[in-house]
Formats: sequence, structure tokens, C-alpha cells
Amino acid sequence: MSTSRGRTSRSAKKEAFAGKCEVIGKSEASAQKRAKRNHTMDSEEEEEELRVPPPPQEMEGYRPGSIMRITLHNFVTYSEISISPGPNMNMIIGPNGTGKSTIVCAIALGLGEKPAILGRSATLSGFVKHGCDSGSIELTLAGTQGSAITIGREIVRESNKSHWKINGRAVAFTEVQKTTRALNIQVNNLCQFLPQDRVVEFSKMSTQELLKETQCAVGRDDLLDLQRELIKLRSEERGMMAELQRGGHDADTMRKQNEVLERDVKRWQERQAAESQMRVLEALIPVMKYKEAKALHDEAKVVRNQAHAQYQQMKNEAGPAEDEMQALESQIARTEATRQRLQTDHTDAEKTTRRQLKNLEDFEKKQHDLNSDLDDLKKRAQRRRENIAQLRADVARLEAAHPESPPEGESDEMRQLATELREMKLNMNGEIVTLQDEQKELMRAGREINHEIESRDQRLRALDDIKARKRDLLRSANYDAFRALEWLESNRDQFAQHVFAPICLEASVRDAPQYANLVETAVSKSSLRTFVTQSDDDYRAFTRLVNDKQRLRVDVVSYHKDLDDFRPPQPREVLQKLGFDGYVLDFIEAPRKVLAALCNRDKIHEIPVARGAVNHELIEAKMLFKEYIADGTRFVITQGRYGSRAAAVTSSRVRPRAQILSSGETDEVCATRERLHNEINAFRDRLQENEEKMKRLSLKDKKARDKHRTADAREKELKEQRRMLAEQIGKWQRNQIHVETKRAQLETLVSDEQRDSAREGSQSQTVRDRKRIEQAIRQNSIDRAQTVCEMAAAVGKQGAMVHQLTRASLEAFRSSHALSELKAQAMRQREAVSEALQAYEEAVAAFEAAKVAARECLAETRRVTEEMSDEERLRVRTAQDERIEASVADLEIELHTCRQRLSLASNSGLSARVMEQYEERQARLASMVSSLQQRENELLRVRKRKLRVRGKWEQPLEALVRKISERFMAMFDNIGCMGEVHLCRVGDGVVAVGASSSGPEPAQDADDEDYNGWGIEIRVAFRRNEQLSALDNHRQSGGERAVSTILYLQSLQTLAAAPFRVVDEINQGMDQRNERLVHRLIVDTACREGSPQYFLITPKLLQDLEYHPMMRVLCIYNGEWQPESFNFNRYITNARQSAVAA
Repeated sequence: MSTSRGRTSRSAKKEAFAGKCEVIGKSEASAQKRAKRNHTMDSEEEEEELRVPPPPQEMEGYRPGSIMRITLHNFVTYSEISISPGPNMNMIIGPNGTGKSTIVCAIALGLGEKPAILGRSATLSGFVKHGCDSGSIELTLAGTQGSAITIGREIVRESNKSHWKINGRAVAFTEVQKTTRALNIQVNNLCQFLPQDRVVEFSKMSTQELLKETQCAVGRDDLLDLQRELIKLRSEERGMMAELQRGGHDADTMRKQNEVLERDVKRWQERQAAESQMRVLEALIPVMKYKEAKALHDEAKVVRNQAHAQYQQMKNEAGPAEDEMQALESQIARTEATRQRLQTDHTDAEKTTRRQLKNLEDFEKKQHDLNSDLDDLKKRAQRRRENIAQLRADVARLEAAHPESPPEGESDEMRQLATELREMKLNMNGEIVTLQDEQKELMRAGREINHEIESRDQRLRALDDIKARKRDLLRSANYDAFRALEWLESNRDQFAQHVFAPICLEASVRDAPQYANLVETAVSKSSLRTFVTQSDDDYRAFTRLVNDKQRLRVDVVSYHKDLDDFRPPQPREVLQKLGFDGYVLDFIEAPRKVLAALCNRDKIHEIPVARGAVNHELIEAKMLFKEYIADGTRFVITQGRYGSRAAAVTSSRVRPRAQILSSGETDEVCATRERLHNEINAFRDRLQENEEKMKRLSLKDKKARDKHRTADAREKELKEQRRMLAEQIGKWQRNQIHVETKRAQLETLVSDEQRDSAREGSQSQTVRDRKRIEQAIRQNSIDRAQTVCEMAAAVGKQGAMVHQLTRASLEAFRSSHALSELKAQAMRQREAVSEALQAYEEAVAAFEAAKVAARECLAETRRVTEEMSDEERLRVRTAQDERIEASVADLEIELHTCRQRLSLASNSGLSARVMEQYEERQARLASMVSSLQQRENELLRVRKRKLRVRGKWEQPLEALVRKISERFMAMFDNIGCMGEVHLCRVGDGVVAVGASSSGPEPAQDADDEDYNGWGIEIRVAFRRNEQLSALDNHRQSGGERAVSTILYLQSLQTLAAAPFRVVDEINQGMDQRNERLVHRLIVDTACREGSPQYFLITPKLLQDLEYHPMMRVLCIYNGEWQPESFNFNRYITNARQSAVAA
């Protein structure tokens, strides 16, 4: 048979395979069986041999850090095992469940990793063999300079702790870590160590994680450090740029504020000049006032001396007239004393005369009163007789007008009737209140029922909203797609063309009740949740913004084919003859780009559908369609690749009801709709019952109110009757009281009359009263006559006193007249003296005032000038010399004008704070400008440092990615597919510009400096005419992801600085072709001189795979299925002999 590059004949393979094959296995069950039979190897000797360090010749070909031996004791399924891997490629094969992945776990845990990295047991104790107290791992690693390093780890189940040893010496875990780092072992790097349970995580890694892992895998920790430094420098640069922007904005703001303040500062300076001028004027005015006051003081002093001389002269001339006037005043005083005495006597006489006249008037009044009493006594008897006659007439009239007996009161029947009416009204009130409560309760229940009906109507209307229902279904089916849809609806402006929502929202089915389930059977669920873009740029933007940044697991596609490019396999006339209703494409309504995407993904233009039966035999015989749907069944026809290439038909039932595309409803929605209708009908029945109850209650309420109104009217009539009866009784009682009063008055008067008549024989009281009054009249007349006599004598005496008083008054008048003339003369003289004195006093006062004013002006001048500086005193003297002819009034006018200007300036709101603010801002602005310059220099330094670091990092990184991509593309080309590795540069939205216009750094306009977001993107295409798409956990199948993963790892093989690589069951999802091609590539890269050690673990292998002499195959022979006796050495010997014989 022909062989490809690197292949040998089958017999040579067998011989080589037998020479390089190890059979491994010692489970607990096999250990128990070996106790019953003899083995060719003694277990104790084997165990002792495992602990012997390898001789130096056995270390040949091992890179430092490679695994030379793996020894396990009571670890998972192994009681005891020792493995000696080769320095190049090691294939560990064996059936499932034999413990292949256990060896991977031993490598990871033995090198210090945590159990979480393996995806199995979360605790260390879970790796100790069942029934054992402890387990151990020993890994012998190739060291530097031909030495070997044995790392041992003992795991204690009870404490869940580990004990570490290096070359038999107990050490701390930190020393183990130091040793593994020195050997560049990176078990936590998926690019070096890919256990079975973490294979899927490789495709889930973000581009950023893949970049970091790749840099570590190839041993370029320096690149990773440079990337971290770039991230730090970029963060510093962004912070400085933000600070510069804020500082520049603050400086511009402060500069504008100071420009506004400059006008205020100018006005403030003008105000300060005016205030200075005002202070000069305020100091100058006291000086000028002192000069004027000094002149007035000198003038007042001369006037005072002249007034004093005039006063002395006038005082000497007025002396003789004063002596004569004093003698005359003494005489007038004596005459006035005599007149005063006479006047007092005359006054006493007048008082006596007035008193006697008052007594005479009293006697006259008493005489009048006695005469009146006498007349009244004569009329009293006549009035009493008239009163008696009137009272008798009144009593007779009242007795005739009213009956003697009162009217009858309230009867027992009326009281009984009133009681019955009250009780009836109370009963009616209670019944009305009860009926009202029942009506209110029915109304409340009616409102609640109407609210429930409205709520269910809203839910029914919501069920009728097909698009909203589809959105709800999308939310429940794929929340990431729903979140991506919400984000897209808010950020459509970030795309050049319209990006279509998930196909389930863009598409609908014609004649949905009949074809929706057929269409949804033909279209995959993933397609219904796929977004569709119209350009590659939008596709890349969507994946970057949604898949990468937001980490949302959604599908997005972009196809260049138009809908017209998709041709059906058979014309529609043939479809009709075969019994089909049309292609799936014919029953979907959607935008053309969405339909083209469905044609590309699900071939809806090639799948015919029919609701009834079709001609299956003709379709299968002629292979008219690869897939079709008819009579509720989906048929898929595949043609064999080998032999007769006979067709095979698989069938499956279509979905009973469409869930998403249907404009109809799901079973759940139908059930919900029916339940809501039933509830609404039930509520409406209850509402009808309540309305009937309300009518009956309203009728009862009306009857009760009619009875209440009747009882109320009857009660009012009864009250009116009782009121009228009470009024009649009261009126009779009042009349009786009136009659009794009249009778009592009549009896009193009659009694008095009878008593007077009985006394007619003796002296009556009236006679006695008349005599008493007459006697009083006579006595009063006598007293009045005597008073008149006394009054006449007093009047004569008073006349003599008046004559004497008149003579004394005339004498006093003559003396007073002479004194008046003397006084007039003396007054004239005194007035002259007084005027002279006043003039003198005024002169003295003016002198003193002038002196005080001069002193005050002098003091004020000294006070003002003392408070002034020498410069201000100089300005005052200069102003005084300039205004030598100016008066104080002129200066005051000038000062008033200056104050008015200052008042206007004060109203503008200016203060000394304006100048302080201006100077403070000027200082702050200068400080800010200096600080900005320093920050610009610092930013320039950071940018230069960043550019240097980026140059050191980006160029080697691009070269590294380019090498990986070249190897990756070559490997994909070998398997007939396309692939590339791309370095993704990501921006952070902040474009760095030059620090200053004069700086040496040119402006940058590329937004690619989010160094933390840079990553490695693996792009693959496994089908002809398919565009390259990013490798992720959604776009590719499991086998495609496995192929991509292993080929990427192989691309790193020759670049890797790690001493070994472990890949566990990576070929599980591959088909035979890909597995064979991938295996050949792995062998080709792993079996080269200088290539790192490689572990490939798999439970199955194809026949006739590529073999290389540098390979070592480790066969796991472990488990309950082992035969009773088996000699491994004999098996290997026979295998070698068979290979030689062949």
C-alpha cells in the first residue's frame, strides 16, 4: 500500500509499536486477584524499583521540566502504578473508565494545582482511593545539568491536607511552586494543560484570555509583563488626559472670569482714587474751617471789649431812679394791705347774705310742697272709688269670656298612637340601614368584579399581541438573545446598515394555523434566535460589542448572497405533481436578507412541504430532495458514500404545534385564553346575580321608605294636635291667673274703703293728715319772716364796707400811677442797660463760641492729619496751596460731588473683595498654567514611555501571532479547511492627541489602545464558500471546536517554552477524516527533535494511524474486566516476534 510522508509499512509499525509500548494497570480488583495467582513480576520488587532514580542515560532527550516518571499510590482508581513517559509524544490509550484522565489529574495535582482546575472533585480528599486513609503522587522531572527532581505529594483524606517532598525532603508548598516556575511549568494554562473536563472552556475563552494564555504558553512572560505595563501606562495616560482636559477647562473658565473682573477692578481703582480725593478734602475742610474760625475769634474778642465798656456806662446812669422807685413801692405795699383787709371783710358779708337768701328759697319750696300734699290728700278717696269700679268690670268680663273648667288633656289613645309611630319609624330606619349596607356591599362586589373583568381583558389583549408574545418567548428561551435585542434597539446608530432582530421576530408564516408547525420543524431553533447583519463591518462590530464586550452568547450571521441566488432543486410544477404545496421559503414572510440567511443556514428553498400524502417512492428513487415534510412527518434522505451508495431515509414527526413563528397560539396560550374567557363569564354571571339582588333590595328599600314617610306624616299630625291642645290649656291657665290677680286687687281696695267707712264716727286718718300739713305751713311762714329781717341788717352793714373799700382803692390807684411813671423811666434805663448787657453777653458768647470752634477745628485738623500718612499729608498741603482762595463752602460742594460719585460706585456692588479675588485668581491662574505645563510634560513622558514599551511588545507579539497564524493556516490547509489567527486591536474610545502643539510627539488618531482588550481571535471555515468566522461556543459544532483547539495547540508546539503539553480526549467530537488528519499533524509536530514533551489521552483510535519512532504508546490496562492471569512481558515479546516475522 502506498504511504504518505513519514509512514512505514504495517509490519514495521507493529515492530516499532511493540518496542515502544507499555502496558499499565494495577487496580484494587486486580491487586486482590493477583494475591490468588502468581505474576511474573514481584510487586515488592516493582515498588522498590519505582523509587530508584533514573540513571543518567535514561534522561537523554528530556527537556528540563519534562516528566520522566509518574508514580501513584492509592490515587483514585489506582492502588499502585508507575509510568515512564517518553521525551516526545506520549499517547495514553485505553477504554473509557480505565483511569486515563486520572493520570492527567495526577500530573496537575502533583505539580501543585488546585482540584478546581480539573473540573472534578472540589476537595483533595476526593482523589484518595475509596477505603484508604491517604494517597500519594510522585513526579520525576528532568532537571537542569542532567539532574532529576522528584516532587512528592501525600494527600490525607481526613484532614483534606497535603504534605510535600522534593527529592525525599519535606518542603513547603511555596518551594514546590518556586521549582515549577523555574522549570516554566504552567498547569493552569489551557494552552499547555487541557484536561478532559476543560476542553470546552478553550472555545469559551475570550480573545483577551487567549492572548494572555498564548504569551505564557510560548514562554514570553516578558511580553505579558510589557502588556501589563502598557495597560498601566494607558490608564495613567487617560487619567492625565482627563486631568489636562479638566485643568484646561478650569483655566479657561478662570481666565474668562478674570476678564470680567478686570472691568470691575478698573472701576474699583477709580473708586479708590475718588476715596483718596475724598479723604484729602475731608482733611482740608477742617484746616480751612480752623483758619476761618481763628479769624472770627479775633474779631469777636474786639467786639466783646467794646460791649463791656458800653454796659458799665449805662449801669452808672440808672442808679438814682432806682432809689426813688423803691420808696414808692413801700408805700404802695402798705395801702394794698389795707385794701386787702377791707376786701376780705366785704367778701365775708357777701357770703352771709347769700346763705340767708338760700334759706329763704328753701322756705318757699317747702311751702309749695306742703300745699301740694294738701291738694293730693283731697283727691285720694275719689281715685280709690274709681279703681274699685274698674276692677269689678274687668273681673266680670274675664269670667264671662272663659269657662270655669279647663279643657281635657292628652288622651291615652294619643299616647299609645305616638308610641306605635315611634317604634314603626325606628323599625323602618333599621330596615333601611340594613338594605343600604347590603346595597353598598353589592356595589363594592360589583366594582371588584368589574376590576377582575378588566384585568382579564387586558391579559387577553396582551395574548393577542403576537410580537410581544414572541418577545416573551425569546426572553424565556434565550435571555442573552433578548438582552442583545434590547441593546440593539437602543444602539442602532452604531451600525452602518440596519441590523435585523432575531429571525423569530422578523419572520412570520403565511396561513399560520396550517403551516407554522411545518415551517418551524424545518428551521432550527438556533436560526430563529440569530441576528442578521448586512455587511462584514456591521458583523464585526456586532460580535465585538455584543459577544466580546458584553459576553452575550448569541448568534449573528452576515451573508453576501442575495435571495435570488438560491435556486430550488425542482420547479414548482414538479412539486404540484408530487403533491407538495410549495417550498418552506414560500410560506415565510420576512425581509429578503433574513430569507437569504435562512436559505443559507437551513436550506428552506430546498425543503418542500405538504399537509397531505406525497409520492414517497418516486422522491426516494430519483433523489429529488434531500429533505421534505409531508403528512405530519419530516423525511431526510442520505446517500451512502461507499459500496452501492444506497439511499437511507430517516423520518421524524413534525412538531405538533408551532411555538415561535406561528401567529396562532400555543397549547398553553389557548388554555390561558380559554381559562380567562371562562373566568370573565363567571364574573359576568356573578355581576348579573348582583344586579338582580340590587333590584330586589331597591324595591324593598322603596317600600320601607314609603312606610317611613307615612308614619312620619301621621306623627306630624299627632304632634300638631297635641300642640294645639297644649296651647288651649296654657291659654286657660293664663286667663285664670289674670282673673285671680284682678280679684285680689279688688278685695284690697274694697277692704280699704270699708275700713275708712267704719272710722267715720271717730277722727279719720285723712283729717289728721290735713291738720298736720296746715300746722307745718304756719311754722314755715314764721321762719321765712325772721330770715327776711336778718337779711336786711346784713345788707346795710355791707354798704358801709363798700364805701371804705372804695377810698382805699383810690389811694392805691394814685400811688400806683406815680410808681408806673417811675417804673417807665427806670424801665427805659434798665432796657438800655439790659441791651448793653445783652450785647456784651452776646459778644462774650460769640467770643467763646469762636474760641471753641477754633479749638474744635484745630483738634479735628490734628486728628485727621495724625491718621494720615506722610504722602497724604503732602497731598493735603498741596491741595491747600492749590485752593488758597477757596472757601469752606466750595470745598464742601466739591466733597459732596465726590461722595455722590462714591455712592454710585457703592451701588454697583463693588468691594475690596473684587481686587482680592482678581489678584487671587491671577495667582491661581499662573499656578494652574504652571501645573498644566508640568502635567503636559509628564503626559509626554508617559506617552514616550508607552510608545517605547508598545514597540517592544507589539512587534514581537505581531511576529509571534504571525508565526502561529502561518502554522495554523498550513495545518487547516492540510485538512482542506481554512483558518487564521488574528491579533485583535481594541480601542477604549479615547484618542490620544499631542500633549502640546509644540511637543515632539505627533498627534495620534487610531483608537486601538485598550491594551487590556487586545486579544487573539481564531477564525475558521470548515465548508466550501464559507466565510471565516470567529471560533466560539455557538457558531461551530463540537467536532469543529475540537479540531480548531488541537490545531491551535499544535501551532504553539514548536514555539512553546513549556517543557510538556497535555491534551485529554480532544478527538471525541471529530469524524474519522478529521481525526486521522489531526493525528498526523500532531505526530508530525510532536515527534521532531527539540519538540516539547506531549501527552495525548484518548479512549479510541482509528486503524492505520500515523506512527513515528519517537512516539511512546502507554496502554492503560486497569479494571474489573482483566483476565485471571496475564503475562505482560510475554505479550510484548510475542508482539515483537510477530512484527519481525511479518
